[in-house]
Amino acid sequence: MKTAEHFASIYPNVLIKQPLISSWLKDEAKWRAQWHETNRESNRTAKQAQQTEHPAVSEMLDLWVSKAMADGILLTGGVLRQKWYTFADLVGVPADERLNLSNGWLTWFKERNGLKEWKRHGEASSSNAKTVEEERKQVQKIIQEQGYGLKDIYNMDETGLFYGHAPRYLLLAFKLIQTHRMVPN
Repeated sequence: MKTAEHFASIYPNVLIKQPLISSWLKDEAKWRAQWHETNRESNRTAKQAQQTEHPAVSEMLDLWVSKAMADGILLTGGVLRQKWYTFADLVGVPADERLNLSNGWLTWFKERNGLKEWKRHGEASSSNAKTVEEERKQVQKIIQEQGYGLKDIYNMDETGLFYGHAPRYLLLAFKLIQTHRMVPN
């Protein structure tokens, strides 16, 4: 009971109760044997944890990415690489000690930070949201001033003519973020 109370006060969301601890104690020999077997196997196959070569630069880039995502800034692999070099300059990393920042580095960085690459299709790939909003208001103003009716208003664009073309821009987003204009890669 004391053990359950102790951990319940430290980890209230884990919900460790006395019956669970009792069952663990009853099967202690089995759990220890399983742990030793797993540990023995993992020693043969485990990879050594990779340490970041320039932790200060990586930390600065991590913080910048989280801020950029919160501000809705378009992130691409090129942007991330450029920011890494900018932060390396700030920290004073000599040119001969800088990372190569290959596609492998980018893949590792995205995985570590929970980022996923998305392709932007259609008008979303070429339009600035602020500009679109301003132009939409301008069109509404013209419609009202000229007295156009709904029967006189048509929506036409050229995207149907270019359905086979590859998208022009890529962006990175947290895996949980999805909008109707983004399709997973």
